[in-house]
Amino acid sequence: CVDICPMDCISFTTNGAEAELRPRLQAPALNLTQDLYVSDALKTGRVMVKDEDVCLHCGLCAERCPTGAWDMQKFLLEMTHAGPGCRGKAAKRAAA
Repeated sequence: CVDICPMDCISFTTNGAEAELRPRLQAPALNLTQDLYVSDALKTGRVMVKDEDVCLHCGLCAERCPTGAWDMQKFLLEMTHAGPGCRGKAAKRAAA
């Protein structure tokens, strides 16, 4: 999955405190307010670290994952739309 990521936001490294992890990532995690995703320990003793601030959520890593451990789940996005009354007023303002 690391080799297909267009943003280099996935790294496999030894675990440690966040301040120790950040310099070891493939892409520098410059936004200190954004938490890093750190997996549970893998069989190799390392962890997978993903910088959510850089990730595009394109899903290429999930497709490439040889173990099927990566799951890019879809989510439900609810948006509020303007009602007919609002749309009518906007059209009248645009015509004026």
